[in-house]
Amino acid sequence: MGEDDWDEFYRMAREIFNRLFNEFLKDFNDLFEDLEENPNSRRFYGFKIEIGPDGIPRIYRFGDEQFEQEGPRVAIVDEEPNTGERLIDVYDEGDAVRVVVEFPGIGEQNISVKPVDDRRILLEVVEDSKIFRKEIDLPADIEAKSIKYYYRNGLIEIVALKKRKSVEADQR
Repeated sequence: MGEDDWDEFYRMAREIFNRLFNEFLKDFNDLFEDLEENPNSRRFYGFKIEIGPDGIPRIYRFGDEQFEQEGPRVAIVDEEPNTGERLIDVYDEGDAVRVVVEFPGIGEQNISVKPVDDRRILLEVVEDSKIFRKEIDLPADIEAKSIKYYYRNGLIEIVALKKRKSVEADQR
């Protein structure tokens, strides 16, 4: 690639990022206007960008509500169905497994966490007439009786101790 090619690449990248940023600002302003009109409403919306092994970027949207598209935008290559899926992170922490789930605006009394088997837990959240249910795969066998969960600042944090044989296998 010559220097002119790189200049063109950077010019195009700047255009794309400027367009995305302006769209973000417009959506953000629209969201706050909506929240002013409906102060008890809440929104959960996001996207993730992946570049596949074929080198093609894919944009996935998720959340409770899809915002209306107006005018030209960056093309969405793939779109995940609007399932109300939540962001879930699973951490292997030596002698324990920690799961963190984003779930803003619920009460701790609406949460239930149960073991399915040694390597899976079931998270259920019941709010009004909606039920969120997700089996979460874990990286190691856990002690079912050790499962504890906490809810703070819109995050459900689940901690379970590993079975002794899982801890010993990790140390090898």
